[in-house]
Amino acid sequence: MNVERIVADGLCMQCGTCAGLCPHGAVEMCWSLARGWLPTVGRERCNECGTCLAVCPACGLDFGKTAWWRAANEGAPAPDFLGPWRGLWYGWAADPEVRYQGASGGVATAIILGALADHAIDAAVVVRPSRGNALAMESFVARSSEEIAGCRGSKYNMVALNAALRDVLAREGRYALVGLPCHIQGLRLAQRREPRLRERVVLALGIFCGWSAEPRATAFAARRLGLEPDELAEVRYRGPDWPGGLRLETRTGIVRERPYPDYYDQERAMRAFTPPRCRLCPDGLAELADVSVGDAWLERFTGSVGVSDLIARTPAGEALVKRLSGEHLTLLPAGPCEMLSSQRETHELKRRVWRGRTWLRQWAGRRVPAYPGLPQQVGLRDKLVGSRDAADEVVQRRLANLRFGL
Repeated sequence: MNVERIVADGLCMQCGTCAGLCPHGAVEMCWSLARGWLPTVGRERCNECGTCLAVCPACGLDFGKTAWWRAANEGAPAPDFLGPWRGLWYGWAADPEVRYQGASGGVATAIILGALADHAIDAAVVVRPSRGNALAMESFVARSSEEIAGCRGSKYNMVALNAALRDVLAREGRYALVGLPCHIQGLRLAQRREPRLRERVVLALGIFCGWSAEPRATAFAARRLGLEPDELAEVRYRGPDWPGGLRLETRTGIVRERPYPDYYDQERAMRAFTPPRCRLCPDGLAELADVSVGDAWLERFTGSVGVSDLIARTPAGEALVKRLSGEHLTLLPAGPCEMLSSQRETHELKRRVWRGRTWLRQWAGRRVPAYPGLPQQVGLRDKLVGSRDAADEVVQRRLANLRFGL
């Protein structure tokens, strides 16, 4: 009756919600280079109350039209994959420096900074590199504009973000949480169980996600560039400018750089270092968030300093975006068809690869997450795409291990 069974089944999403909500402090997130953050349960403190399982999104989520979480989106259009929306825009930070320093126009940073200045929030749960270990990311509660600005940019690495919910529960205030779809799903399940989180986390800002990466993906990139992972002092995955690039710096000042998306798209091994659970997740655009943002991959924005797709999903999210428009955000109206077109690759991953990998795992007799309400009919192409993706993952992981000891 705890999350050990989720880990044993290979379904852990590493969101950290179990550690953030355990009433007895029995669940801790432990880091490893090979896998990232996984929960461990202290048997002497665990009384099997079931809280960790109740807030865990790993076994799936109802995406049907009457799902409990859709109450906040009542009346909003909700096409498949795009999810519920009340407002669609292309946008970027109105402050040129915030835009330049961000991963895709600095929209997420501008929203959180604007919400803080607008007194809509007092603090935000965000991500930063772990102190003393450049290969690890950690969650923390940022309470100043300087701390928030210091966390800008994408983090292509695993992070147990929702473990910081312990701090939110311990201290009153109005909080934002900036996370991937899995983090937002865990947050919503936690809010459903814990009234204090419903009151305190007033803004869920979701970041589009095709997949995340295990820490050894960064170690692989370092060795490909002739650096030892243990010597890294700083890792930057995106920015400044758009689309930015990977920048690695050692403790002795050696710097290596590679442009984005070359280091992901051309290095198949780096893409292979993805937690298998990511391939079983159909939520690419953070459908449970108040506001969702991600790169606008459209030809008309090529050469810009960065532009994001921006989706307001709930009344609170829509109201905030409109308040921040002008002073903090520059917005252009968008339509659902063009926005879906900007996310073609993510759609392929979150529909065909998802269905194919789920089918493959079922065929192998392994437990799979359930997502009622989503199109799950598996066609021949889905099976071929999923099988090819799984085979490529196995081959590239083994080759990387042989060559670089990963």
